[in-house]
Amino acid sequence: MAACCVLRLNNSFLLRTTSSAAIGRRMMMSSSTSSSANNPAGSTLLQRIQALDKSSLAPSYTALVLFHPNPSSQYAVVGHVQNSLMKSTLLNCKNDQEEPIFALEEKLSSQLGTVKTILRLNVDVQYERKNTNNDAYEPAELFQRRTESFAQVTKKLVSRQHSDIYPVYPFVERMDPVNNNNAILAHVNRSTAPYLGIDSVGVHLNCFVLQNNVIQGVWLAKRASTKSHHPNYWDTTVAGGQPHNLSLYDNIVKEAHEEAGVPSEWLRNDASNKAFSDHTHDPLTMTTAKEDGSCMKRSFYYSFDLQVPDEWQPTPVDGEVQEFKLYSIEELDTELRFGQSLRPAMRAVLLDFMIRHGLFKEIEGEDDCSELSKAMRRERIRLW
Repeated sequence: MAACCVLRLNNSFLLRTTSSAAIGRRMMMSSSTSSSANNPAGSTLLQRIQALDKSSLAPSYTALVLFHPNPSSQYAVVGHVQNSLMKSTLLNCKNDQEEPIFALEEKLSSQLGTVKTILRLNVDVQYERKNTNNDAYEPAELFQRRTESFAQVTKKLVSRQHSDIYPVYPFVERMDPVNNNNAILAHVNRSTAPYLGIDSVGVHLNCFVLQNNVIQGVWLAKRASTKSHHPNYWDTTVAGGQPHNLSLYDNIVKEAHEEAGVPSEWLRNDASNKAFSDHTHDPLTMTTAKEDGSCMKRSFYYSFDLQVPDEWQPTPVDGEVQEFKLYSIEELDTELRFGQSLRPAMRAVLLDFMIRHGLFKEIEGEDDCSELSKAMRRERIRLW
């Protein structure tokens, strides 16, 4: 377990009894701002946000397609796989009966109007051949067989499985898979999902401090050094993946307690609780990937906001977080524009928080909130 601590200056004084200047002195400065090498001259905030989207990698990926009879098509795209990984590993994966798990096919795309190569599960191919009549389609049976196939892929693809299981959704025209009552076609281990380009869904809680009806600071969490992705970078107060068996709300309540010791009663989701707000109707959506170009996937970021008492401080509970810092709005603005301390995608999540609360101050001739908002809500790319 990573060492746990909280950084907060002068624990004895309360924000509500101090001036804004005192608050600024009390909050910890971002541990690093960019050098010219990390933030090239001429790089605007909009360009930093646009750079998070990796749609340009699409030509090096192949669509992963499942059999899914519906009014508009017989099939559903559920992911996209990097061609190099597909050829070197996935097409060589076999099940316990030594049968290939995946197959390549040439199929006409009803959306693109062209024949494209797609990757399919062999259980889907076999099932489709045996059940040419859609009336014989048994979703539950095929769901189980697909989930078993993905479990076998996990054993061959990753050395350490995650405890979370992710749902596999069909890609839909509307941007939001969770609030769209979308069908779940299979389950897959969280560790495997990025390699298959399965939609990634994250929940975020922004805990902020208010004084004289003005937001003065936001608590950020430094990821543990043992995290497999972006260790030692800074996150929103609470950040977690979305498992298959919880709602967005139930998940953020669980994650808030586990990661920061937030009392569940503070997150009571009713009209009388003015401190808590749910913004999951408007997720951020981008195509993301690792720095080496692998694991391209559609990422969704769902946010909740919570006003916390001045004297409260987050407490690391489960070892996912090293420490917390209370950032002033000025420090956060500087970090978003020039810093390198945040987990890259958190630039978008925290910028959206600032825009939502009227905290973001545009630089004339450089910033445009409408363009920034559009850059954080990208349309889904289509490979098939």
